[in-house]
Amino acid sequence: MPPSTRTRGHTQTTPRSGRVGGRSAAALALTVAMISLLVAGCTQGRPAASATQVREKNMRPVIGITCSFGPSQSDPNRLQLSLNATYMDAIFAAGGLPCPLPLPPEADPAVLDQLLQRCDGVLFTGGSDIVPEHYGAPADPETHVMNPRRDAFELELFRRADEKRLPILTICLGFQVAHVGRGGQLVQHLPDFKRPEPLTHYTKDPNAHPVRITPGSRLAQIVGATEIETNSRHHQAVDVAHQGRGLQPVGFTSDGILEASEDMDGRFLLAVQWHPEDLTDRPEHRRLFEALVEAARRR
Repeated sequence: MPPSTRTRGHTQTTPRSGRVGGRSAAALALTVAMISLLVAGCTQGRPAASATQVREKNMRPVIGITCSFGPSQSDPNRLQLSLNATYMDAIFAAGGLPCPLPLPPEADPAVLDQLLQRCDGVLFTGGSDIVPEHYGAPADPETHVMNPRRDAFELELFRRADEKRLPILTICLGFQVAHVGRGGQLVQHLPDFKRPEPLTHYTKDPNAHPVRITPGSRLAQIVGATEIETNSRHHQAVDVAHQGRGLQPVGFTSDGILEASEDMDGRFLLAVQWHPEDLTDRPEHRRLFEALVEAARRR
């Protein structure tokens, strides 16, 4: 997670900005209806299908994808929803149907449940930093938090998708959302974090460092190796002493930074700190998306 906005090659929709105060029941109902119509476009107007229906109709599993959110670069008075196209392309290539998820003005549970009802799996993407208040810490001067609307949406969406046991793949910011969403804490700025022989964790090098993977883990089975070369674009990290509940650490760098986790009870919840969507020319990274789509297909 870089300390500033980094968006390249995005597809964008640009809603009008405006303050959201108290919402009437009628306004909330309208929000729910509008989001249902938007997500229905991703699902070809179908109701949520069971795994059996997906297989019988040979339909692609719908993978909801979280998006960046903030002021438009061309007009700061307008808010912009954006998504790096490599996330969508990775899901398409894996056999899924990517569905960028709209952010409602408020993270209302009823609205989020309707979003998730249309999804067979969820991909949590990269972005700026989580508000440290969520894990009980004051903000470090180097922490650059994401838009409050996305911050509230992302954590609540993860918790609800997690509760529903949907197949989940989380990337970079999403990796940290998974841990904080389950009660974990973060190291806010790695350059200030003392450790032996520190690596550079924010770099444009596509071969930033290797990640050592626990033999026999789900991740090792998916990528077919116990060590892989990865990219690295984050300045924060999960605090190894305060990881999210029920998340098994399965990938580390040589300087002790946690890079991958998976759910302990065997369901498909896989979290990685690197950006596999930018490495899909390598089969070990492409398989992460294929595994998510296959898990969504089998629901």
